[in-house]
Amino acid sequence: MPDKILIVEDNPLIAEAIEQAGQRFRMTADRASDGWDAIEMLETEEYAAIVIDTDLPRHSGFGVLAYLREEIGDDLENVIVMTSADCGEVERSLCQHGVTVVAKDDVAAEVERSLEARRS
Repeated sequence: MPDKILIVEDNPLIAEAIEQAGQRFRMTADRASDGWDAIEMLETEEYAAIVIDTDLPRHSGFGVLAYLREEIGDDLENVIVMTSADCGEVERSLCQHGVTVVAKDDVAAEVERSLEARRS
């Protein structure tokens, strides 16, 4: 399994917090600030976890999820989606794919919990 995470987030402070959370699990990170950059990275790299903001410039996080479903199918257990919208609503739309949905306000702690659960 790769020891790298992909952070798809346009806010550098949030991306940094997520990267630091990954470092606690000895994971390095690649960053993409929009959906198209993320898709380019996903075409050439494998990631232990993919953390995606739903609201991105150029191509939304939902567009990245659509790409992942096309490429790897419905098993998206390694995907963590961040949102500042109603988590319950977003989660209901994604739960059948194994995607973890977290609130953006405390994203670093949520990502740590999710990574810890995946490592167990």
